[in-house]
Amino acid sequence: MILCHNCGVELDEGLKVCPLCGRDPENKTGQEQISGNYPSDIIQLRKKENRRYLWELSGIIAFSGIIVCTLLDLLTGKGLNWSLFSDISISVVWVILTLYLFVFKNPMILGILQLLAVLAALFLIDLIATGKDWFFPVGLPVTVSAFIISGTLIILFRAVRLKGLNIIASAIIALSVFCIVTEIVFDKYRNGLTDLQWSLIVAVSILPVALLFYFFHYRLKKGNRLDSFFHI
Repeated sequence: MILCHNCGVELDEGLKVCPLCGRDPENKTGQEQISGNYPSDIIQLRKKENRRYLWELSGIIAFSGIIVCTLLDLLTGKGLNWSLFSDISISVVWVILTLYLFVFKNPMILGILQLLAVLAALFLIDLIATGKDWFFPVGLPVTVSAFIISGTLIILFRAVRLKGLNIIASAIIALSVFCIVTEIVFDKYRNGLTDLQWSLIVAVSILPVALLFYFFHYRLKKGNRLDSFFHI
């Protein structure tokens, strides 16, 4: 019987790499890097390595895109123009991915940091384009409201035991609320007053659909999950 010195799994003769932990079965130094000889410890270690590899790969792709856009802008124009917007957009996407990979265990901190990253990107775009014209009256309230509504849905999803059509209905209602908030913000920005029109039409149109989903979930199907409801 041949055992891997790193994870303790039984191996066939002639194997140079352990199929479970991916290490040299004869190398005992790898054993010090693992907290215990359990598959769960090895799986957690591999997940951390995969997250790091994904972060490094995404960083290479992101900064390569920034360099390409900047060089093209410099070669085709007189100085930096459109590349500033693409560079900011690529950077904020990479920052959000980085936060998701390394701060995923704390959803509240993750949401706050992602919100700050998006707000910083919108502020820089507004500063470059118009000199702080629309960020504070439009970009800030719309973005904050979108994150608050999304966070509320996530909290509801985690709190509800039976997740089915009620989640879809809640998402529909949240979408209608976001439409109303967006129209209020844009009306105040353009006209200085609020005159709700299209957002109310959207809300009134999709509200019966949400109520129908609630009815199916809590009455007809008695709180069945989505997979059982659609026989998946």
